[in-house]
Amino acid sequence: MGKQSAVPLMIEWERYCDEHPQGNLREFASWLLNTLDPIREAPSVSVAEPLAAPDVQLPEAFQQDDDFLSWFYMSRLNRFVRSYAKSIMAEHSFSGPDEFLFLSMIHYMDRPTKKEVCMANAVELTTGVDILRRLMKRGLILEATDERDARSKRLSLTDSGRTMVQVVGKELEQLPHSVLADLSEADRRQFMQTLQYLNNYHFLNYKL
Repeated sequence: MGKQSAVPLMIEWERYCDEHPQGNLREFASWLLNTLDPIREAPSVSVAEPLAAPDVQLPEAFQQDDDFLSWFYMSRLNRFVRSYAKSIMAEHSFSGPDEFLFLSMIHYMDRPTKKEVCMANAVELTTGVDILRRLMKRGLILEATDERDARSKRLSLTDSGRTMVQVVGKELEQLPHSVLADLSEADRRQFMQTLQYLNNYHFLNYKL
């Protein structure tokens, strides 16, 4: 590949600084991806949506509040996802997605304790213990004393639990609506990076 000039990048940096005087390099990189993403150069139908979905009209003051809008849209997105998975959860006798998330987390963790599973799911211990108790009652998980520490108990999946994770996981993959909708590959990567950053940031301040 031939050497490329940095002049176009500098031009965009100057344009960004003019439009966003308080911006920084991290924000510039994000802005650049959205502005000059080569995937977006091909003719396509615009996916831009108004600030409020068609079924709701937010007061103008709320439309200017980024924190409120973030909370508002993330709450709605959570409800949409739960709605998509509702029939699958009911079919397999889960009271909701949290029970399946707990089961999946135990499957992928190395024999965790109850507290570790609750922490991983950001669920209060009392609520998490109730979920774990229901999973045990159904014969999906087991609790055994830690060989290295008799004071601690570890969780693992039964054969039925492992089968359940595989079956439900495949059914969720077949849902007609992806959580990430029709985002391009570049937008998906950027969105996932943002989600991971926000998760790590808030987890440091989260108290169970």
